[in-house]
Amino acid sequence: MTSAAVPAAATSSESSRLRSYGLVGAVASVVGAASAVVLIAWEPQVGDERFSYPLDATAYTVAQVFFAVQHVAMLPLFLAVLVLARRHSSRTLVIGGRIALVGQVLLTVMELVAIAARDSLMTDSTGSLIGGLYSVPMILLGVGPLVAGWGALRTSLFDGPARWLLLGLGVYVFVVMFPAVFGPMVAGRIAIGVWLLGFAWLGLVIAREPGGRTRA
Repeated sequence: MTSAAVPAAATSSESSRLRSYGLVGAVASVVGAASAVVLIAWEPQVGDERFSYPLDATAYTVAQVFFAVQHVAMLPLFLAVLVLARRHSSRTLVIGGRIALVGQVLLTVMELVAIAARDSLMTDSTGSLIGGLYSVPMILLGVGPLVAGWGALRTSLFDGPARWLLLGLGVYVFVVMFPAVFGPMVAGRIAIGVWLLGFAWLGLVIAREPGGRTRA
């Protein structure tokens, strides 16, 4: 094997890994968006003053575990951004990707921590604390894509409308998600579902064009 063949093989292996990351993340994101629709359509088992609304304590616990697993399945998307950041030697992409990755990990943890509020009211001490703690990963999942999105634009990471995708995901968190999730349940779930479809798009972009655009 020649010395030139080694980098070529490494690049091929990396591209294959990125395609896998993209597809796994896209499927996980679509599943998450579908779960938002299920919750909207779910016949309420408790009053809307309950933190677990519309689910009772048992169903809520099962749902939270499911959401945690679904969030873990989305982690390859964030890892893919870091791989692309290394390929394009973009410090901005690295920083943004790391912030977003930490945010996703914390969101996963929060889904499990939130089980503690399964019997709580929205306004009692436990419900208020859990609700407030969710803002930490949300902020990171807004800031991370914003920073990474700027790096993506500078490196021409993706072509066409997708070049704005990471930046748009970050803006969406602060402009749409925050107001929606702290409002009526239906509005919050719709906002989350659309946001997850954005990540599904990101996964498909990564899977189709795993290398992005190479720098001259």
